[in-house]
Amino acid sequence: MPVSFAVLILVAAHFFDWISFVVMIARHGLGAEGNPLVVHVATQWGLPGLTITKIAAVALSAAVFAVLLPRNRKLAMLVLAFGVLAGAFGTFSNVISM
Repeated sequence: MPVSFAVLILVAAHFFDWISFVVMIARHGLGAEGNPLVVHVATQWGLPGLTITKIAAVALSAAVFAVLLPRNRKLAMLVLAFGVLAGAFGTFSNVISM
């Protein structure tokens, strides 16, 4: 799997998590969010701060994946899978909360 495609999957999973979060809180308010860390960041810094935090987390995950890939492919794929599953789980939980 090319690195760029793998990172695209990671970014897409977290983009859908972010967009479903925005729609969910627009409909039901921040109380609908189940992750207390997300609630804290959104309360302290608003949507811009949460967006920057999300971008930083995805960038860090992508960088760790890219650095690990030539050295330890299995660990790199585990990092990627964890990141993608985290984004997919966030999307799923946001959608069922709408």
